[in-house]
Amino acid sequence: MPRYKIFPAIGIARLGEDQDFFLGPEIPGGGPTEAATGAPVTRFKNADKTRLRKQGARFHLFESEDGVTWTPANLPPSATVEWSVTLENKKSAIVRPPNPPIKSTRPALDAAAAGMHIKGGTKSVAGASAIGPTLAGMFKTTANGSAFEVPVELGSLRTDANGMLILLGGNGISGAPPGTPIGGSYYRNPKWYDDVSDGPVTAKISIGAGDAPVYAEGGAWVVVAPPDYAPGIGGIVTLYDVIRQVGIDQLGLAPPAAVPSFDLDILPLIQRARRYRWVQDEATWQDPSFEDPKLRSRSISDQPLRATVQALILKAEKLLEGHTDPAGPKFEIRQAQKSNLAAWVAGNFDDTPTSHGPTPTANGLTRAALEGAVGQGFCPGIEAGIIVLDTTLYTSPFDFRIDQSTVAAGDLTALMAQPWQADFLKCNTNWWPSQRPDTAFQDHDNYKNWVRGASKHSLLVERFPRLGFIVQDGANEVFLEAERDPAMPNTP
Repeated sequence: MPRYKIFPAIGIARLGEDQDFFLGPEIPGGGPTEAATGAPVTRFKNADKTRLRKQGARFHLFESEDGVTWTPANLPPSATVEWSVTLENKKSAIVRPPNPPIKSTRPALDAAAAGMHIKGGTKSVAGASAIGPTLAGMFKTTANGSAFEVPVELGSLRTDANGMLILLGGNGISGAPPGTPIGGSYYRNPKWYDDVSDGPVTAKISIGAGDAPVYAEGGAWVVVAPPDYAPGIGGIVTLYDVIRQVGIDQLGLAPPAAVPSFDLDILPLIQRARRYRWVQDEATWQDPSFEDPKLRSRSISDQPLRATVQALILKAEKLLEGHTDPAGPKFEIRQAQKSNLAAWVAGNFDDTPTSHGPTPTANGLTRAALEGAVGQGFCPGIEAGIIVLDTTLYTSPFDFRIDQSTVAAGDLTALMAQPWQADFLKCNTNWWPSQRPDTAFQDHDNYKNWVRGASKHSLLVERFPRLGFIVQDGANEVFLEAERDPAMPNTP
C-alpha cells in the first residue's frame, strides 16, 4: 500500500482583507500564481487599491512505495481526503522579553496573559472545490480597569478542484484596547494583537468503504505571515537556505552537489542580489557585472568576472543587518550558498540550460514556499524567527518537516514582533528590503520612500493595505511601484 506525505512541508500564507486570493509560489524561482489558471499574479489588490488579496498556501498530497520517490497521489474515485488545520496566535500570551532572542528559543506561555492567547481551534475540510470553516478565537484582556474582548479570525479552509487544501490567513487586523500605546518598541507592544498565526496541517486518507483511514506521514505546517510587498525580489538568504543549512550541519541532509547547476543553484542567488537595487539603494546592487552574459561561461578567462560577482554577493554580510544585540547572530550567507559560489568561481559547475519544469514536485514545493520567505536577519524577522535554528523542531529523517509531537500551534510566530507592523516600520534600510521595500522606483532612475504616508506605527496599522507593491514592469528586469492607493497621503 502506498505511503502518503503532504508537500510543502512548510507552507506560507499571507494576510489580506480582500477575500479574493492567489497562491504562493509552488515552483522554485517562480512567483505567486492565480488559483484558477496558474497564471502569474499581476494584481495584488482589489480594484480600488485599498485591500490586499490574500496569499493562500496550497498543500498537495503525494504518495510513495519506497519512501524515497514521491509522486502526486493517484487515489481511486472512492477515496476521500480530510484535511485538518490548527491555528493559534500566542504573541501577547507569552513571556516576552524587551528584545528578540539571540538564539533559538521556544516560547513560554504566561499564565497571567492566558486571555490573550488566540486559539483558532482545529477545523477540517474534505472533497473537491469545498468551502470549509473559519478558524477564529478571542482576544481578551483588561485596560484602565475595563474589559476588552474582540474576536480574531486567523484563517479559513477550502479545497481546489482536485481536493487539495488551500489555507487562507487572516484579514490583517491589528489592534489593542483604546488608548493602548504603540511604537515604544519595534518588538514589544503589550496588549496589542494581530492575526498572524501558525500551526499543523494533517491529511486523513480513506480509500474506500470499510478500509481503515491512513494519515499522511508527519503532516505539514503552515505559517500565516505579513504581506510580501516585493514578491519578485527574493531575500539573498531565504528561509529555505537557513533551514537547509540546519539540516546539512546537524540533521543528516546531504550537502550541495560538488558540481552545482548554474541555472538551479547559482543564477537564482545572482538574480536575488541584483534585484535588490529596486528596493534598497546601496550602489553594490547596481554593479553592471551582475548583468554580464559571461556569468554562465566556464572559461578560465571569465573567472575574474565570476570572482567579482561572488564578492558583490558576499558583501551583503557587511551591508545587511543581523541582530541588534552584538551577541546575536550577524547577517550571514549560508555555507551551502558559499560552497556553490566557490565551485562556480572555480569553473566547476554545470552550464547546461535547465529549469525546475512547469509541474510542482514534492521537494520543489517546499523549496518554493520557503524561498519566498526571508531567512535573515532574525531580529526577529518576518515569517518565522530564530526558532527555526532549533534542531529539535524537525522530524527525522530530515525533510524540512516540523515535528508535530513536540511543536505546538503558534510556536513559530509567538516571538515575532507584536504586532507585526511595529517591526515592519522600524526595519528599514538594511534589514529585509525584499519583503519590506526601502525604496519605490517610479521609473528607471527615480524613487521615493516606499512607506511614505504610513511612517508612524499607528498609521501603518491603519494604512498598510494602501501601500504599493514593487513589481516587474514589462519583460526587462525593471521593478517599479504599482497599485499604491492614489488617495493615500504622501506624508507623514
